[in-house]
Amino acid sequence: MNQVQKIRTGGSQITRPLKVLIPLIKDELQEGDAAGHEHYRRAGEMLLEARGQVTHGGWGKWLTKNFTLSHQTANLYMRWARTHTQIEGAAREMPYASMRELSGHTERQREQRNAKQEKEFRKTLRDIAREDFVQDRQAQEEEIRLHRELAAELVDLGYRALATRLHPDRGGTKVAMMRLNRVRDALKEVAQTRRFLS
Repeated sequence: MNQVQKIRTGGSQITRPLKVLIPLIKDELQEGDAAGHEHYRRAGEMLLEARGQVTHGGWGKWLTKNFTLSHQTANLYMRWARTHTQIEGAAREMPYASMRELSGHTERQREQRNAKQEKEFRKTLRDIAREDFVQDRQAQEEEIRLHRELAAELVDLGYRALATRLHPDRGGTKVAMMRLNRVRDALKEVAQTRRFLS
């Protein structure tokens, strides 16, 4: 029987029977629900004391029969009591501020909070990148539109300049004018479909 499984009373050590421990543990758990971890520690000490008396393999059944505690919660209370006893014996401060910290809840919550913040940060970066992409795309589309308009205007200017020389009424021929019209149509089609950006 270890040190936590015995309660000191006036210098002698007495192990209390289970029928005495059950109501005491229940009282400490009720007090713990209302007042905090000091009662949970005492409940953990008494659970350790009771565990020493329960037959091997019967702990879970005994726990379920007498309490509404899960195995995990009972183990947490006992761990809290063991840690407290070890710290007291070594005259050191408790390494945990609460049972939540002892069970790792605090660290898990911190990790979850950090993961959530990182997720939100990544989403913000994606949103910024998306906005930048949209703005770049709009600027690129505007640049392409301007290039196409300039190309079409150049085709029209060149066509008018050449038409004054190649038109049959101005000394040209019908064949020369047909060629000029074909070239103009082809160049206008290119001007409307080419991106003009490298």
